[in-house]
Amino acid sequence: MNETCDRCGPAVLAAYRLERRGQLYLCRDCASRHWPALAGEGWSIWVACERALAPQAALPSTAERTPALAAMSYA
Repeated sequence: MNETCDRCGPAVLAAYRLERRGQLYLCRDCASRHWPALAGEGWSIWVACERALAPQAALPSTAERTPALAAMSYA
């Protein structure tokens, strides 16, 4: 995959692929700068060369999603 950053231009390779209604490719610098806003708008952020979902900034933690886990005490 030889995609380039949609913000920086053809001189910079993309590190992340974003999907929503379309696709957007960003380098590491642009992705880290805009990650919270893009995740908040519902963009799915993927590593450009893989099909693994990158962590989303807007997702709650496991304990927040599962109240039973938050109530457990670990001794």
